[in-house]
Amino acid sequence: MIVRRASHRLLPFIGLALFALAGCEENLAGGAACPNLCPGQHLEVHDTILVAGEVIDTSAIVNGLPPLGTETQLLVARYGDAAGDSIVSGAVMRYDSLQRNFPRADTTKPFVPVVSVSSASLQFSSTPDTTMIRDSLRFEVIDVDANVPDLDTATIHQLFITRPALGTLNVKKDSVSTLHTLPIDTAFVRQHVTTNTRIRLGLRVYSYGHDTTGNVQVGIIPITSTNSLTGTQTGPSLQYMGHAAAPATDSLTFTNYSVSKSSGGPEFRYLANYQLVLKGSPPPPAGVLPVGGLPSSRVYLRFNLPSELIDSSTTIVRATLLLHQLGDQTFTDVDSASLTPRVVVASPAVTDISKAVLLLADPTTVPLPSVRMNPSETRTDSLVLVSKSSSIVTLWRAEGPLIMQRAIVLQSSLEGRDARRFLLYSDAAADTALRPHLHLTYIPRSGFGLP
Repeated sequence: MIVRRASHRLLPFIGLALFALAGCEENLAGGAACPNLCPGQHLEVHDTILVAGEVIDTSAIVNGLPPLGTETQLLVARYGDAAGDSIVSGAVMRYDSLQRNFPRADTTKPFVPVVSVSSASLQFSSTPDTTMIRDSLRFEVIDVDANVPDLDTATIHQLFITRPALGTLNVKKDSVSTLHTLPIDTAFVRQHVTTNTRIRLGLRVYSYGHDTTGNVQVGIIPITSTNSLTGTQTGPSLQYMGHAAAPATDSLTFTNYSVSKSSGGPEFRYLANYQLVLKGSPPPPAGVLPVGGLPSSRVYLRFNLPSELIDSSTTIVRATLLLHQLGDQTFTDVDSASLTPRVVVASPAVTDISKAVLLLADPTTVPLPSVRMNPSETRTDSLVLVSKSSSIVTLWRAEGPLIMQRAIVLQSSLEGRDARRFLLYSDAAADTALRPHLHLTYIPRSGFGLP
């Protein structure tokens, strides 16, 4: 996480006039406390553009989102450039409890254990980004179990590179969105079933066919199944044909499910499947904030507007955050994505910004509009924070600075599901014209009557 704090400068909001009263005598017919306005009187609407350093006192980049084990789908991808693989990610499926006994109708009888396995496979569904697949692809499954803590992803990272495949599956481009069955070495599965040990599988992908250096991007999505023995299960499934010892003739196809977020929830993230970034997005240029990418990042911006604007009856009619985007040429032939501002609802007591960026308001509470664009474009983006239909200032004023941080998060609509990212100039950009600006339109507070 990178944090930069800008020095706060009090803005010169001096002499905020309310009405044009010159050349008019006051009509006291309305009473001393509430005089009628002169015919020429009108509300003054002020327009001002402020450099972000004047109103944003903290900006931060938080990487690694969504948190490990909470992904709604797992991105298996490999993007290439002239120098080789530029960005790579894989998926880890965890089967910590395997079925090792045949089901029994009579509970007074002992279990019949599985002693041999004649076939095994990993079943999973995927959703492809066809703009990222120019040819067929090859899935490979590997053993990524290691005697290390679950969050020791560095060790698992190394296993993705060094261990040979337990099985492979070639898939044509037009068949990527179907249910896949990838055969796995039966001796490997039998050993774990009969010795009462867990299985953890890694899934990696390569372009296969004529364009062996092409980009590949596939999302592994949950499979849902319901049966009387295990109830509702989701996630890629590990299946094997198990056999009992002679003279028994029992044989059965066992299906084991790993846990995905849709079934386990955040409280089971340490048992869930997770996405592992093997080679991440390159660092952004100096003075640039990245939103998205792999691992995906969010940008946290905390505002420090004068109390004359926020904590008084001054009416902010419109507020627009102007951001200058540097085009990311890593991916130039892909569809657009959305840059979305979200309202932080964490209190000032939450000083860990990596936690504050997870505490966000429901988009329906303060529906701040997104901006849809191609991350490869160089352009100026306008994020509306206050409009006729939505006002972040109204929420800030209602909650107060002791209840809610006055901050927003910039988030990509492809967070964790795509390597594309937005590159936005920060208020540390060398060219001040490229720094974020806040465009405000407001009506000063009214206060009239006889002294």
